[in-house]
Amino acid sequence: MTFPILTLTGSPRSRGEQHGRAFAMRVRCSIATYARLFAYYRGVDWDEMQRRATAFLPLLENTAPHLLDEMRGIAIGAGVAFEEILALNTRTELLAGASFALRHSEYDAAMGRNRMRDVPQHTTGDGLSAGEGPNECTTLAAQPSATADGRTWLAQNWDWSGEQRKACVLLRVHETGKPDLLTMTEGGIVGKIGLNSAGVAVCMNILASELDGRAPGMPIHVLLRLMLESASFDDAIARAQSPASGASSCVTIASADGRMTALEITPGGVGELHPVDGVLVHANHCVCETTMPIASVITGKSSTLPRYARGTALLEEARGRIDLTALQTMLRDRDGDVNAICRYADPALHPVEQVEAVCGIVMDVAGGVMHIAADVPERAPFEAMRVS
Repeated sequence: MTFPILTLTGSPRSRGEQHGRAFAMRVRCSIATYARLFAYYRGVDWDEMQRRATAFLPLLENTAPHLLDEMRGIAIGAGVAFEEILALNTRTELLAGASFALRHSEYDAAMGRNRMRDVPQHTTGDGLSAGEGPNECTTLAAQPSATADGRTWLAQNWDWSGEQRKACVLLRVHETGKPDLLTMTEGGIVGKIGLNSAGVAVCMNILASELDGRAPGMPIHVLLRLMLESASFDDAIARAQSPASGASSCVTIASADGRMTALEITPGGVGELHPVDGVLVHANHCVCETTMPIASVITGKSSTLPRYARGTALLEEARGRIDLTALQTMLRDRDGDVNAICRYADPALHPVEQVEAVCGIVMDVAGGVMHIAADVPERAPFEAMRVS
């Protein structure tokens, strides 16, 4: 069983309404997840986060007015306020700069206000914080020179709150004058991991820098959608250069003809990494010389360094034999236990801090096929979905 899929057509407003109507419950799941995360790490309620999200409106009106209109349509279709959808699409930036080492002292009060306002809630209970904070995602990529079949492959485990598995959706978007695209995203959010009919594919890993969260910048989920609307690899890369981001992320871009790069996008600039001997790995720390000076300190509890090392070792060992099966096996790798590429939730942590592999994705870029494991990859089959 994979995530539900919907084909969106028509005007931006119409596409949004289709999304909102079909996935209203998944939009509410996203609201429940992020209202709780904002309360836990920021100590503010959902009403306040909606207010803060409106600071992104001028930038989005200038850079992606069609996606703003799509967000308005999602709100109409799902029966929620537009500002709620805006907050979901800027959630990475709204969380950026928060301390992920501990639960905010105002968490209980913020959640109380959310309950009074009937904000959607998850049923998982509270507990004491262990102070780990979220760290997530491993991306693995291979150029034709390193693969068994001469194809370009891009793969990722998306590690995040397991509650968000209930919010995941697949969107096929058909828009006149642009490539068809397929994206795995969250209910209410316009884009995330995906590929398009022009042979462009993207994955995303969260990063952290000392400049994050200081000012509104290009929301990463909007940027990912814009990249997927690009007609070429070069156009997709150009999208990342301006305006500046408000939070740090790594976007790995691959093309059907074998070009590939990882862009470490920060409020202080963009660093670019290229494959080494046909393979490319990224986790959740900066490795580019231009971004490392502003990167946040990696804590001892973070799993990013061991996941990066393990992914590098697996790709190097398989070089020349990398294919769909090999990448699926890598995304199921359990070496390192709590620091493994294939991550399970740690029940000793507070529910908000329990990070796991929500899903695994392997993309055949030239073939226009996304192979999706809609659970922790070790316990789920990969199912193929075509871009069109």
